[in-house]
Order: sequence, then C-alpha cells, then structure tokens
Amino acid sequence: MAKYLKKELLSKLDEYRHKIFALREEAYRLTSIDVLDNDTLSALSIYEIVSQYDANYNINFARNGEDAKSLVESVEQKIEQKASRIERKKRSGLYGLAGFQFHAMGDIEYYRYIFVTRDRDTLKLIKIYDISTEENCSQIHTHLLAEREAWLARGRADQKKMKHDVIILPEVLLKELEGSTTKTINGVEVVMA
Repeated sequence: MAKYLKKELLSKLDEYRHKIFALREEAYRLTSIDVLDNDTLSALSIYEIVSQYDANYNINFARNGEDAKSLVESVEQKIEQKASRIERKKRSGLYGLAGFQFHAMGDIEYYRYIFVTRDRDTLKLIKIYDISTEENCSQIHTHLLAEREAWLARGRADQKKMKHDVIILPEVLLKELEGSTTKTINGVEVVMA
C-alpha cells in the first residue's frame, strides 16, 4: 500500500533528515562508524544496558561476524544478538510476543544469545533475554536447527520458497527456559537464563 505525504510534511521530514545527517557526520568523523548503518543504533542501545551488568561486554561494528563478545573465565565468548520491535495491544495496553529472525543457512549456534524486544513506536528497549547456560543455549540450537531443516524441506519441494530464508525463534520459547532470574536496569526487564 502506497503512502504519500503532503508537501508541508515532506519539508518537515527533510528538516529532520538534515539534523540526522549532521549528527551522523559528527559521529562518523569521531569513530569512522556510520550510526545509520544496519544495526548500529540498536547495538548501542543494547550496550547501554548489558554493559551495566557485564563489564567485559563489547559490540562488533563490522558488517559480518558475531554481534558482540565478552569474557567468561578469561575466554572470549562470541554473542549473537537479535532485536524485534513489538506493538502494544490497543485494548489491554500490553505488548505482544516477539519473533526473532535468523537466516536459515546462517550461523545459528552460539554459546550466548541476547534477544531484545523494543517498542515499535519509540524504539525504547522493553526486555532483554540474556541466554548463556549450556542447557538453554542447547534448546535454542535445537529449535533453530529444526526450523532450518523445515526450511530446507520446503525448498526441496519448491525451490521458489528458498528465496525467503528467514526462520523464527518465538519469544514464547524464551519464556519457558529453565533457571531464569529477572532484574530491572534503567526500566528494562533483563531475564538471564
């Protein structure tokens, strides 16, 4: 469905663009990192919270590879991060459940995952699932490998279906993980499992 705006609104949006580009240029001159690149701002908002309980946590600004890293008993640990925007339900005011997208044939096995839900309108973080126990990571691996196999099976039956290579990890699976503890940091619920 097409969406066109009136010229007055287009002019206002263009004013915002000028401000955003100026801030982007300032950040780029300082760091050589384009804050408007794919997941940069999302990763920075996650960093703001996770670094408060994991002093060794750092984010990767390269386009490929792991999303972040940390140290566990002096061993570098690679971290996969996924964020999903969710809306409040109009009647209840509660947020719906998220789905976290992976590429079916991408790297899906990690020893730590960070899954984040954010408000669709404000982009404010709502909840962080920081998954690092061997048992819980194994449950995530098992689910994602089963989704990969299902995607491959659909592709074998009809190769046209292989163009869309997204598989989903539903938030409901994260809510069922064993041994989780919850705390709140800067208004964000952090679930560690």
